[in-house]
Amino acid sequence: MASDSTAKKLDPDNIRDVKAAFEQFDQNHNGFITSDEMKECLRLSKIAFKNDEVDEVISKMDKNKDGQVSFEEYLVFMSFAAGGQIKQYRSKHKK
Repeated sequence: MASDSTAKKLDPDNIRDVKAAFEQFDQNHNGFITSDEMKECLRLSKIAFKNDEVDEVISKMDKNKDGQVSFEEYLVFMSFAAGGQIKQYRSKHKK
């Protein structure tokens, strides 16, 4: 699954939770999240956001720069976020 050492430390329950969240964002069920899908999910959840902030988060998660976030990319990002290690993620996964 995830090649990043931080993501490898997650237990199966954590991975299931991350997968469930990913599937909510992946509205067309193609295995990827786009910026538009994330924005729509946030809108439906009545969560305030700025378009450029969502675009920036997607860009940071999208390591292969194909314009969409795979589950593995999402899992790696979320494993850092869950551990409060966003600064480490940013320094390790610079553009």
